[in-house]
Amino acid sequence: MVPSVFLDKQQLISQELKFDIYYNRISQHNLDDILEMAWSRGIREAKRIKHKNIKQLIREENIIIETDEKTYNLNYIIFSSYESKEKKITLYKKNIQNIFIPSIPDKYVLWKNYEKVIDLFLTHEYFHHLEANYIGVTSEIKKIQIKIGPFIVKRKLKSLSEIAAHAFVKEFYDIW
Repeated sequence: MVPSVFLDKQQLISQELKFDIYYNRISQHNLDDILEMAWSRGIREAKRIKHKNIKQLIREENIIIETDEKTYNLNYIIFSSYESKEKKITLYKKNIQNIFIPSIPDKYVLWKNYEKVIDLFLTHEYFHHLEANYIGVTSEIKKIQIKIGPFIVKRKLKSLSEIAAHAFVKEFYDIW
């Protein structure tokens, strides 16, 4: 598993979509515009503030950073999370050290330092903070149409926020 932020755009999008509960019901013609919207949104927001230090931005917003020492393996591996009500970022240290860092491609060897890689997660979660408090949640902007039995319904793709957050990190640190 190569961490999403080190994949190219199409690989990253494909990987994130596979985690979405509606993945098997999505048709490609339904997706192109909203995927581009999510990607562009992450890039645009990063360009606006990428000259700043992520830890300083977090301090200015009074966001709490917590490190969790447990190992978590749910249906997918979690490395960090953001809780908007508490304004808290949680870093899952064991998962980062034992799973994320060893899977970083050699091409990005400079990111294999734990303290440096933490900035990637802080930046990713900071984007979710921006969504929750300033710009709106990306996955709620546009919905896709899916067929459930005889019905066609509109649903949001949670993966759009993740795609935007990864694009934000890639642009923020020029990981291309």
